[in-house]
Formats: sequence, C-alpha cells, structure tokens
Amino acid sequence: MVVVGPEQPLVDGVVDELAKECPGVRVFGPSQAGAELEASKAFTKDFLQEHDIPTAKYRTFTSAADAIAYVKSLDPNDRQVVKASGLAAGKGVLLPTTQEETIDAINEIMSDKAFGAAGDTCVVESFMTGPEASCLAFCDGETARLMPAAQDHKRALDGDEGLNTGGMGAYAPAPCVTPELQQEIEAMCVKTVEKMKERGTPYVGVLYAGMMLTPNGPSVLEFNCRFGDPETQVVLPLLETDLYEVFRACCDGKLDTIDVRFKENVSAATVV
Repeated sequence: MVVVGPEQPLVDGVVDELAKECPGVRVFGPSQAGAELEASKAFTKDFLQEHDIPTAKYRTFTSAADAIAYVKSLDPNDRQVVKASGLAAGKGVLLPTTQEETIDAINEIMSDKAFGAAGDTCVVESFMTGPEASCLAFCDGETARLMPAAQDHKRALDGDEGLNTGGMGAYAPAPCVTPELQQEIEAMCVKTVEKMKERGTPYVGVLYAGMMLTPNGPSVLEFNCRFGDPETQVVLPLLETDLYEVFRACCDGKLDTIDVRFKENVSAATVV
C-alpha cells in the first residue's frame, strides 16, 4: 500500500501514475482530478456553490484590475478575504481589514506574485466570523467518516494580529464542534464525496475541510486533499481502529463495512 502525504504529488497525479504502473498496489489518496479540490480554490468555490454546500459569498478573478474594481464596488465596511487560488503551502490567504488593505492584498497576490503562479487566479470572498475548526474525513469514493475536529494556532503574533502560518500547534477534539455540528459537517463531507463521484472523479483519501462555525451554521473555508499539519499529530493518536484497516477499506470502497472508532480522550501538540 502507498499512502501519499504531501499535496504537490497528489496534484501532479502520482495516484493516477501508480494506478497505471502498479495496478496491484492499493493507493490511499485522491486522483489528480480529486486533488483539484485543493489545487484550485476557484474550482472548489464553484463546486460548493453548485451543490449548495455552505461557503462564503465570493468572486474569482484572473485580472488584478477586475478584482480591484469589484472591491471598490462593495461597501467599504464589507470586509473581504483575498486568496491565491493555487497551492501556496497554507499561506496564500490574506486577511485585510480595510478596503485599501484589500486592494494591496490583491496586488500582492496577482501583480507582485508573492505566491508565484498560485496567484494567477485569486478569490475574493466575504469575511466570515466565528470559531474556525479543522475537520478531516476518511473517504472511499462513496462516502466519508469524520474524525474528531481539531483547532490549530494559525495566526502569528499575540492576539492573532499576524499573518496566517501553516499552524503552530493544535488540539483535539475541539470543544466548539458539538456533536450536532459534527453530524452536520460530516454530512457536508459525505455530500462532497457523493458529488465528486457523480462528476466522474471519485474521491479516495483524506478530505480536510477547513470550517468556519458562523452564527448561521458551519461553512466551508477551503478543502485540502491530504492530512493536515499539525492537526494530524493530534487527531490520529485518538484513533482506536487500526489505521491500516481504515486505509484498506477506503482503497477498496468499503468504508461503510468497518467501525471507525476514536478514543474518549484529548490530544495536543506544539510546533516549535
């Protein structure tokens, strides 16, 4: 069995290559088409909107001038988030607080190429409020099973005043994700897997849903197509079912035949 960890090989199609070159080997991870959920935030936003999966109001742009014109057309008090659509090692999301800063963020991503080609397309979306949680799900191309939610320490500096980092530590389970919210988020992950199958791109592996727990309910911030760091360090130690058995069931499309159990415990990690 091959378990693919990083996003770049997944986006480059390593699972597809392994399926051709090593047909007898199970591979845990999404195909190149499945990994588009992380490779392109623009694709994901369109996918979520098409299938009525809650996410923030947004627009995508390939022109900095068009993006800036859109921002200028909004109420100056309507705070926006600016995202590089492509892979940016978890750092391609900018959180301006004013309209002027939003325009600067667009220029930084699209004109200055702070994140390289990842910023050729950018997403401008409404700022959402509420606790943020990382929700990882095992997927077998048919359905999904959600792991305990985690929260990571993402923004640098005291008072969360700095830029997003890749995560400076995490803990699980996250108390803000109640059993009711856990069920609701799992249903959103199941729907994502079902709709990916319907479009001919079945999703196998880990679906990492970055969720915002807004006053109106959970909403998808983004998807990643692999285990998240540092969330994995706190979630997997809670897994009671043998991890290999879960991987095998996912690869064989039989996730619904095993009992994915987690310990009644807590876990924490710090990245120094």
